[in-house]
Amino acid sequence: MARSVYLEGFAGRGRPPKRFDLVSFPAEIGRHPDCAIQLNVARVSRRHASIERMRNGLVIRDLGSTNGTFVNGERIDAPTPMGHGDVVHIGDQEFRLIEDEAEDGPAPDEATRVGIAALPHDFPTRVREFNELLDKEMVCAFHQPIVHADGRPFAHELLGRAVHPAFEAAPGPMFMLAEAIGEQVRLSELFRRRSFLEAETRGLDTPLFFNTHPEECRDPDRLLVELRALREKHPSLDLVFEVHEAAVTDLAVMGRIRETLNDLGIGLAYDDFGAGQARLQELIEVPPDVLKFDIALVQGLEGSESPKYRLLESLNKLIQQLGVKTLAEGVETKQQAEACRAIGIDYIQGFYFGRPEPVMPSSEA
Repeated sequence: MARSVYLEGFAGRGRPPKRFDLVSFPAEIGRHPDCAIQLNVARVSRRHASIERMRNGLVIRDLGSTNGTFVNGERIDAPTPMGHGDVVHIGDQEFRLIEDEAEDGPAPDEATRVGIAALPHDFPTRVREFNELLDKEMVCAFHQPIVHADGRPFAHELLGRAVHPAFEAAPGPMFMLAEAIGEQVRLSELFRRRSFLEAETRGLDTPLFFNTHPEECRDPDRLLVELRALREKHPSLDLVFEVHEAAVTDLAVMGRIRETLNDLGIGLAYDDFGAGQARLQELIEVPPDVLKFDIALVQGLEGSESPKYRLLESLNKLIQQLGVKTLAEGVETKQQAEACRAIGIDYIQGFYFGRPEPVMPSSEA
């Protein structure tokens, strides 16, 4: 009864997934040429596993493989039911079951070289839960204040957080998993869409800095279509597009992005300046409205005679002479705030002035 049932295979970072359609059952998986899904990989047995259709749906059966068959991280030793979104490992090959209107499952095994009793440590984990987070949009928006150097409110940075029970709220681990399975752009887009929606619902009228993943600048067509759609949907928001220093590598692409941002009435900020090569050419060729100094330049900021202080003072003066506003990230102490103020930095962001908080209080979410 299923119109389309297939296994979607993890192909590595930055590579499109592999798809194996299941058109007849039982469907064997293995290295043997007769297998419905042939995997010419050392740790996959000649006849590794089999997917079978039962009255209540699909099941997967291990065929005595050396390296095992795993469903959602657990090695199976009996026929195991499979459903949409389940993650299967055939030896060291990872798949996700996709079905339109039925139930599905992975396949059998036989014998290989080196047996493994557990999943390799470098496998992405909680993939099924992560895909559920994406599919059900289980995220919310946070915002952190940005102030003028004298402490007056200026803006907020919008941040995405998970609301899935399998994940901590912080986005770092989620982006590591997203990058492992090639979904970092989709996660970034989901955070951005939810942040804009909640910011508008809450009526935030300060400038709103929002993040992008460096991978998004590799596909500027998709990014610019997304930004145009969001601007049309949220015309009242005062937006500032943040791009990580690592993504500012192609001047032609950045020039195109800058031009589109101007058309859309969206500002541009270069994020984490000083974390990498801190190239100055981009500042001249495609100047931003705001440049954010990386936390590494701020932490440990001491007296005016320290090398770090003099470096930040010189950088700040140079950048402001280009007509670019400066912002210090990661300011956590009164001493750091006073040093940034003495240097002449325009804006400050960090725990000293406020931690990230939900855009929508729990009573309103």
